Amino acid sequence: MVNGYGISGLNVAPALNSRHTQKQAIDMNISWSGTLTINNASGTAVTISSDPKTGMNSELHTVGATYGVIKFIGGNSDKPHWSNDGH
Repeated sequence: MVNGYGISGLNVAPALNSRHTQKQAIDMNISWSGTLTINNASGTAVTISSDPKTGMNSELHTVGATYGVIKFIGGNSDKPHWSNDGH
């Protein structure tokens, strides 16, 4: 599975039963340069200029949470992981 999907750089082993297999999670690499302006779920524009300019940005986590998409609660061990409950 690791070789077939090119996922050798993971810090967390793939699981047969997970939020992903339940269709409640996604792994995505996010990055931007400069300032990011993104709408939260209520339609209010949020401007993010703080670092890091990646999916690990806490202001981006706040915006994601307004949509019910929670950044992985385990910190750096699974950087691309977002789910319905942070697990």
